[in-house]
Amino acid sequence: MTYRRTAYAAAVLGVVAMWVMTSGCGVPKEFRPIDPDAALFWDRQTDENRELLESIIAEFNAGRDGVPVKADYVGGYSEIFRKIMTSIQARTVPAMAVGYQSMTTVYAQSGAIVPLDPFVNDPESGLTQEELDDFFPVLLETNRYPSLGNAMYSFPFCKSVLMLYFNKRVMAAAGLDAPPRTWDEFLEQCREIKRRTGRPAYAVAVDASTFNGMVYSMGGEVYANGESLFDSPESLAVLSLYETLGKENLAYQILAHRFDDRSDFAQDKVAFFFRSSSHRTYTAMLIETEAWGMAVIPQADPDNPKTVLYGPNVNIFTTTPEHERAAWEFTKYFTSPEITVRWALGTGYLPMRKSAAQDPRIQAFWEEWPYNRVPFDCLAFAKSEPNVPGWQEVRGLIENAVAGVLNGVKTAEETASELKRRADRVLAESR
Repeated sequence: MTYRRTAYAAAVLGVVAMWVMTSGCGVPKEFRPIDPDAALFWDRQTDENRELLESIIAEFNAGRDGVPVKADYVGGYSEIFRKIMTSIQARTVPAMAVGYQSMTTVYAQSGAIVPLDPFVNDPESGLTQEELDDFFPVLLETNRYPSLGNAMYSFPFCKSVLMLYFNKRVMAAAGLDAPPRTWDEFLEQCREIKRRTGRPAYAVAVDASTFNGMVYSMGGEVYANGESLFDSPESLAVLSLYETLGKENLAYQILAHRFDDRSDFAQDKVAFFFRSSSHRTYTAMLIETEAWGMAVIPQADPDNPKTVLYGPNVNIFTTTPEHERAAWEFTKYFTSPEITVRWALGTGYLPMRKSAAQDPRIQAFWEEWPYNRVPFDCLAFAKSEPNVPGWQEVRGLIENAVAGVLNGVKTAEETASELKRRADRVLAESR
């Protein structure tokens, strides 16, 4: 994990350094499209998701003139990022690509992507105020970058939220009939499950987004005014929870980038795991529908819930007016009410428009299983993660800190202080 984060940081510095050396007086040289005959879209979708995306692209191309959109699958998000950085150095880039906010800040610093405000506000091809208001506010807010003049340099593409997955069979064996609503209840249920079954209750996939979502649910923040807030009472409460879970053998960590939490859950080895709502589709393949459910993550105050927002955005790269226009028109088409509903039903991601709640297909989907609607309702109180330079490296620090506390390497108090110090140093160096 540390190696991957270090490699990421080194790659970022390499791109920025190359930009400085090749851009003369701070003005980037011209970028060219990799494919002059198509607006190339670098994405990571696989299998059924890829088939659906390609069918949507085909429908888009059939309904318009000009440069067609063409999807190209080059691996996961990290692979896409590395390949784009190489492309930036070569001055040949795709028309658009998926990525996260931390990647967007690097692309923008190199001059390789265009701000989207002119497209969004265009009176002919942009979005009306009514259309903008149909998006959940957090989806648009997370794509504005304070370090870049609060301009919109990306647009939402696939979104999900952090959820609590609970196994009804394991809970019933411990005499529990409902998932926990507060973190105190969560800890007590974990203890009761351990007492009654003799096994840990929670399989932990250590993840920075999960930690951030837990801090949000405690009523806290992880970043403000250029500094991390990892020594706040809310952050310390999360680290203390992990410390207790580890000390009392109520939880265990799974291997990184594996999904043993889902498989252990399906085999009734644990009662709980925390993952993005997009894992619903995969979990349903492993366990009977009546044996499990999804819930809002536990809260400090259930009447004022918070969770974390997941999912990639789209960047449009600096190429030609024709390629940039095609990329924007496809982005607008993909996030239209009709397509966002189709995409949600076909992939497990969430529809990004409020009006989806009135769509008969979505309503029928919600009626199929009582938990299908829960993630959608979470969009109203989901919070995005910081989109400032250096946060990708901070994510690695968070994950190492959580793993250390869970496994008893350091106390929660020691970890909170050290995590803040290291994170603030990274953030300061990245400005």
